[in-house]
Amino acid sequence: MFSHAKTPKLVAGDLMGTIVAIANQKGGVGKTSVTVNFGLPMAEIDKRCLFLDFDPQRNLTKVLAPELASDEDFLTGNHKASVINMFESTIKPIPYEIRSNVHIIGGNKKLTNINQDNIFNMADSLDLIKGDYDYIFIDCPPSSTLQHAALAVADALLIVTELEKLSVDGVDELITTSRQVKRRLNPTLEILGIVPNFKERIKINVQEEYQKKLHDNYGELLFINHLYKTTKVKESIAVGKTLQEVVPKLSEKFGFDAAVFEFKERLANMRASS
Repeated sequence: MFSHAKTPKLVAGDLMGTIVAIANQKGGVGKTSVTVNFGLPMAEIDKRCLFLDFDPQRNLTKVLAPELASDEDFLTGNHKASVINMFESTIKPIPYEIRSNVHIIGGNKKLTNINQDNIFNMADSLDLIKGDYDYIFIDCPPSSTLQHAALAVADALLIVTELEKLSVDGVDELITTSRQVKRRLNPTLEILGIVPNFKERIKINVQEEYQKKLHDNYGELLFINHLYKTTKVKESIAVGKTLQEVVPKLSEKFGFDAAVFEFKERLANMRASS
């Protein structure tokens, strides 16, 4: 059972280099906002965090490092903090510092050209820097070679979903895919959980139905704490910050504080059982 009564015990170095892929087979479910709101708080407890933007749309890069996203060298793929270089070579990447304990290797439109052969380069490049961080968060695009690449190197998969048909169908498809990857490529991959996003605070029957479906199908994989819909999330993301940093009271009110705690707790439990 997960709660939010106290801070989970995460000793420095316990989760050295833990890689978390954030994904769904459907786009538009809020993966980037969850990546930011779940990832940045880890740096606040003195954890070294690296964000990898595997999405050619580069939304994570645009919100966390807008100056990098508009850099000419970065746009052409010549910048050492561009994730495309991890796929095209095995040279050690040089992440871009956003703030204390927080770095990013940004997305690039050229990622659309990546194929299966490039995954090995990326894995080798990641090995060169994995030990420099406590957590590595990968913002994944919907179903693609890039998503498979993330699953091939991840320790944990966090699935983000809306409580509606297409998103929940995407959960089913992604869990099937992750199990295939675990069996064939990455035996250490674990599903950390499924976090519902954009939930209405007033009960809506269709959302309750899909919440029940997820619970019936996946049990404790479904987060107890859900993220409720608020325009303030978009406003905070626009300035590269978490909802907690911008409007702390709303972060608690709309479920973010509790969900982030549960995320930390699940990570700690996963590590303890491995």
